[in-house]
Order: sequence, then C-alpha cells, then structure tokens
Amino acid sequence: MHEIVSNLISQNCEGLWWDFKQKFHDNPYDLLHDIICLSNVIHNGDRYLIFGISDKLHVVGLEPVNKNYTQADILDLLGRQPFAENNVPKINLKFIKYQDKDIAILTISNERVKPYFLTKEIKLKGTFLRAGAIYSRVKDTNTPKDSCANPRDIKAMWAENFGLDLPASKRFGFILEDADNWIYNGINSAFYAPDPDFTIEIGDTESECGQYWWQNSLSEKPIKYNYFLKFKNTIINEVPVVNFQNEKLLIPFPDIEFITYPDKRDGLNANIYCDLFYFKKGTLEYSLFLHIRKMESDTPSFNTPITSQIKPPIIELPFYIVSCDEQLNKLKIHILNLFKEFVQNQENIVKDSIYEGNVTERYQLERVFCEWAFEMQLKNINGSIGWK
Repeated sequence: MHEIVSNLISQNCEGLWWDFKQKFHDNPYDLLHDIICLSNVIHNGDRYLIFGISDKLHVVGLEPVNKNYTQADILDLLGRQPFAENNVPKINLKFIKYQDKDIAILTISNERVKPYFLTKEIKLKGTFLRAGAIYSRVKDTNTPKDSCANPRDIKAMWAENFGLDLPASKRFGFILEDADNWIYNGINSAFYAPDPDFTIEIGDTESECGQYWWQNSLSEKPIKYNYFLKFKNTIINEVPVVNFQNEKLLIPFPDIEFITYPDKRDGLNANIYCDLFYFKKGTLEYSLFLHIRKMESDTPSFNTPITSQIKPPIIELPFYIVSCDEQLNKLKIHILNLFKEFVQNQENIVKDSIYEGNVTERYQLERVFCEWAFEMQLKNINGSIGWK
C-alpha cells in the first residue's frame, strides 16, 4: 500500500482511477458518488480513494475526529442503496501510517458489471443522486450529480458488461452464462440467439468410469463426452463433461490439484490419493457449469456439494468453488493438513462414514476422505479460506 500511495502522489495530480481527499466526506452520499464514479471508469485495475492528502498533494494525515468511517460503515452504506441488479461496488478500507501520518486507502475492485447506477433517486442533506444516471470520471473530474457520463464512456461500460470488448474465446464465458438466450435442438447442438455465430456441439460418449473415486464408487458411474464451443464453426474450446444419467446430474469435468499420493516421499505413508476437485470462477469451465445448471432449472443452485437439481439428490459431489489463486493456495494447504489428520485417525473416520468401516477398495477410502474433508471445511466456511 505504501508503494501505491507513493506512486500516485508522484503523479502530481489526481487521475482517472485515483482521487485524494483531505478528510472523509461529511455527507455519506458524497462518498457514495465518488465510489460510483471511480467504479465506472474504464480501467483494467483497482481504483483508489486516498484520505489524508490535501488538494495540493501534501500528506496532512487524518485527525482522530476525522476517522469517522470504518469498512463496515461503507459496506453498510453501499448495501442499503438501490443498485441496479444488486451489483454493488466491492471495496476494501485500510488505515496505514505514511510519512508518520495516519491516512486511509479505500480500494475499489475492478468488476466487469459496469455501469453501476441506482434505480431510485436518493437524497440526503441537499445531496441527491439520480435514478438511472450513470456517473463516471473524465481525467480527474467526476460526472456532476445532476448530469450523466458521456455516451462514449457509457457505450464502453456496456460493451465490457456484455464482453463485447473481448475476443471470441473470452466472450464465450459471458455468453454461456446468458443461458436464457441459448436455443437447443433437443439432440446435440445449440446456438446463441443474439449472435448465432456462437454455437455448442455435444460430442458422442467417449468413456465410462475413470480414475477418480467419484467416477467409480457412487450409485452410478458417469459417462464422459465433450462440449465443442464454436465461433463461426471454428472450435474455440473443447470442454469434457461428465453425466450421471440416472441421477440427471451433468457438470463439466472439474479442475484437479494432486495434493499428495502414495509414492510421494512426504512421510505420510498413505495408501490413497489426496486430490482436490474444484471450479475456479472466471474460467470457461465455471461458466459452462453455470450454463448447464441454469438450463436444468428455473431456480438453479450454484453451491457445493453439487447435486441433482430436479429430484431429491442421491449423489453429492464435494467439489470446491474458488474465486482466485490465493483462495486455491490456501485451500490446498488446508486440505493437506486435513489429510494428515485423516491418516492419523483413519479408522475412526471410516467407521463414521457411509461404509461404517467396511472399506474394500481404494476408491471407497478416497471417497471417505474427500467427503469428510469437505465437511470439515464447511465448518470452517467463516474462516480465512472463504472458498465458497
């Protein structure tokens, strides 16, 4: 954070995606306006509101009486506003010492859900923000509260929102998630109605079963085939999909981290594989996961464990959903620690499992570990990993 502040002050000006304030706003709606303006700028990176810096870019610091906002206050302010489609800017507030002065940095994350705007007019102490008005910045100047951003910037926001600024390979993820506009022929293909150049072709069955416990030790063994994602009849990507036909459970093949295995010289002396199965948000596989589940149900579930959506589930797949590499790395460490605990207490854990101690093959034991580890992690959902 110190380096970010130094770099921005060294610019000797305010800019498109950063702004300086001598103190926190007296009127919270002025703060809200600043946040919306910064959130809507077209910039591939975080945006910053830095408090404790004067108009002349001197580091004056915040007096105790001026530290009148906390992150919880700002989150509450944002959460109470009538944002369109409930898209609320993501923020993080930190107080640091800089040049022996107390300053605060409000970081606003870059999200491809622009434009942020309100669906109802709000007013407080003479400050009002208009319904439907799209606020942004031009260079270092906010859109006035009684005005609207220029049409060129608004067009760029919507283009980003719909992925129109991306090449076809990147746009496919956004288009898949717009499941309502896909038309299937009922057999093995589909096209995207707003742009029929985007199509899906479903391949023939390639295999049954596999090398992982969830392909071998459940009530049925899935088949695997491929979804061919095409643009103008050119294959953009090929995504393997598994289908539990009787259970009517269809999902893309998950990503896998091989945490440890029997022949690894790590001192665990384990006789099973410790694998982590997951989907990462922002990937094509995750977009296809959302697409399939939206196509299956009017009220889709995107949580894990993953189960059938159209009948009482028999199969539960304890696959994780992560938002970023940082979460994934924390989860890998946590799963390894759970695996060590499992190795030490294997007999008791197996006794409490679905097999009641009667495990006859490796796949069954790996299933017991994965389901037990998932349950343990579920209890830690409010902890530091935050995988769900």
